[in-house]
Amino acid sequence: MDSLADKTTRMQYHIQNEHLSAGISSLGAEIRSLKDRQSGEEFIWQINPEVWGSSAPVLFPAIGSLKDGYVLHKGEKYALPKHGIIRNNQDLKFQQISDSECSFSLESSPATAKLYPFEFRFRVSYKLEGRRLIMEYHIENLGDELMPFICGGHTAYALPLKDGFRLNDYQVQFPTPAESIEALTLAESGLLGSRKRNFPLEKGALVLNQDIFKEDALIFANVNCEEVILKKPGQQSDLRIVFKGYPHLALWAKPGADYVCIEPWLGLPDREEEPTDLSEKSTYRFLEAGNSFSIAISTEVI
Repeated sequence: MDSLADKTTRMQYHIQNEHLSAGISSLGAEIRSLKDRQSGEEFIWQINPEVWGSSAPVLFPAIGSLKDGYVLHKGEKYALPKHGIIRNNQDLKFQQISDSECSFSLESSPATAKLYPFEFRFRVSYKLEGRRLIMEYHIENLGDELMPFICGGHTAYALPLKDGFRLNDYQVQFPTPAESIEALTLAESGLLGSRKRNFPLEKGALVLNQDIFKEDALIFANVNCEEVILKKPGQQSDLRIVFKGYPHLALWAKPGADYVCIEPWLGLPDREEEPTDLSEKSTYRFLEAGNSFSIAISTEVI
């Protein structure tokens, strides 16, 4: 099995334009770097295996842990991993499209069928346009039956804790005048629980702090917005994360760590009362045979 150190040293592929450069790992197509070419400012958290061994897992066709650790399809059990089959996958096919765009793809095989029993093609592309990085998922159903899936992002954005900065100097700005926002929580089982937490907003902004993620991720279901802004102090650049078409948003970090994951989700993790049968998953999408689906997440340096 790969060690965490091995996971951080896989081959990196690079794209760039006049404003930005990006590095993407061959392992799971994770973003490892997004830099301003003029200032050198790094926007992606640089992996510290003692804190967390990833930087931006690609989530497909599941998000989070599964009820009972498996899914059912036509009466058969499949041990679909947490967050799906792209994360930590070494078998993605790389394509350099241009200096500023590349993609990684995975097609169903006997190996994937042991975990996810559908015929599919999954592709994630990365493209730099001006001061934006666009990550797009493209999913095709190559089989002859309905294909259930969800997908999402999990990018860890750097929150430098230097020059006297603290976590509560950073904010996630929602485009809402609301005074508070309600988050679903994960239970001790790792599944979505029924308890909710309420957080105050300061002029629409959620102020980060050392304790906010002590009970794991904050999950904003049906969040009713399509973008947030990560507001940073000092001379650091703010980031606008745009997620059109994604109904849910999660925020997460290891408690006290110097990053925040901003995670648009197409569906939700399994609830404690969730059916194990894939055909009955409450927030999954179902793609018709022969059809395709695309959805993007944009990170803009502002």
